[in-house]
Amino acid sequence: MTDLTLDVYTGPLRELPNGGEFSPTTSTIISGPTEAVLVDTQYMESDVAELIRRIEASGRTLTTIYITHAHADHYFGLERLLERFPQARAVALPSVATAIKAGNEDERKHWRLFFGGAALDNTVIPEPLDGDTILIDGQELKAMEVGLADIAPATILWVPSISAVVAGDAIYNGVNVFLAASGPEEWPRWIESVDKIAALNPRTVIAGHKRPDLPDDDLTATIEHTRAYIRRFIEELENSSNSRDLVARMQRHYPDHANPSALVLSAITASKHKTADK
Repeated sequence: MTDLTLDVYTGPLRELPNGGEFSPTTSTIISGPTEAVLVDTQYMESDVAELIRRIEASGRTLTTIYITHAHADHYFGLERLLERFPQARAVALPSVATAIKAGNEDERKHWRLFFGGAALDNTVIPEPLDGDTILIDGQELKAMEVGLADIAPATILWVPSISAVVAGDAIYNGVNVFLAASGPEEWPRWIESVDKIAALNPRTVIAGHKRPDLPDDDLTATIEHTRAYIRRFIEELENSSNSRDLVARMQRHYPDHANPSALVLSAITASKHKTADK
């Protein structure tokens, strides 16, 4: 059996028109001898163009585009990619396909405002994957629902022949974890999702958001980091007096993490939850 190979592309940290930043987003090209599968698509024209260049340069036939979850930065490149590779199928697990179908029109409106019209538009909805298996040159890739990450449903793609997980936003690497789209009662479920990934005993874990200079085979920086960050955030929320205090506390633990904007928004949202619960 010929080993599959991974080509991880990480889009740049992007400045938002109204202030703040957007975390670097990953896409992964899985290649066999003749075929390729792309996991997640990017959302800016230049980044999607780079994916197209890499797929073409590989000489493989793109058969499948797999979407891990219903955040636009992971699937808004679908329309452009399928224009270039019409033989490919865009798929997601049924729960994710349903979520994308339900939310895509709102995402299109939000994304135009969020990036000032600079991001791609998208009208393509991935097909529900029949079963949990994607084949690449006869080898199986396994789509798995892990539960909750920065949103639910969250899924991963497991590449058993090389013990690799393409983790979507269930895992972060060197980037502040985005906790603003969920609340204190949900964060333990995210830790459970991380535990499910750890139980696979992977050698490689590709985070949905990562610093491009960081490796994908350092499980301390991926699995352990994400689990520890969420636990630390829960602890420091309890100890903090307000959102600014929470940000300061987290930055003392993670001074080199990319995208402080994600931390600030997470802290503001979490502090509102804390006040409302009193």
